[in-house]
Amino acid sequence: MNRKRWQSAADRARVAADLIAEAESLTDEAALATPAEVARERLPPPVPLARPLDAAPTAAPVDPPPVQTPPPPRRDDPESALAELDAALDEHPDDPTLLLQRARVHVAAGNFVGAQHDLEHTLRVVPDDVDALCALGVVLARKGLWGEAVGRLRGCVERDPSRGMTWYYLGEALNKLDDLAGALAAFERAADLQPHHSRTLHALGVVLDRLRRPEDATRMYRRAREAADR
Repeated sequence: MNRKRWQSAADRARVAADLIAEAESLTDEAALATPAEVARERLPPPVPLARPLDAAPTAAPVDPPPVQTPPPPRRDDPESALAELDAALDEHPDDPTLLLQRARVHVAAGNFVGAQHDLEHTLRVVPDDVDALCALGVVLARKGLWGEAVGRLRGCVERDPSRGMTWYYLGEALNKLDDLAGALAAFERAADLQPHHSRTLHALGVVLDRLRRPEDATRMYRRAREAADR
């Protein structure tokens, strides 16, 4: 079981990043980053382990066949994709990659309740999956559950503080909750990690405006424009 989960870690990272990008495409431009920016945060796939040659191949144990993960859902046929994933999950109800695939289909259809259910199921199976945790935070934000989103996104940055985009999403959620000090700190951390990310710089300007710091806000808006023109 451990080997199977290790081998699917890269798949989970890829699918979770696609899921986040799908959720982003349904929100306004100022709320979240672009799919290309999220793609830069994907985990690299692990190096496959070569299985040592057996001295007596005829006596070697036979590994159970791996779970066949369906291809990424087709945007033009979400119903068929959902049916395939439902059937696969009937046989392997706790497979995290399948759950993430189905969550992505739900997000594409605007079914954030279904996506939340599958992501929470994924985290029960793989509690330390940072990609699923971050995806859940974005989905909760899309549902307007800002408080719950903050909890999940904080869990992400606690486990992996190097993710600039996660700090960005956390800042967005805290800003919605009028936690301006928290939002400012999150956006500043995001800007430290990705200093040329124009949306982070613009969001910093918005928070500084709300904090009645117009000169600092103007300076940040200028930096955002310069970054966008790069």
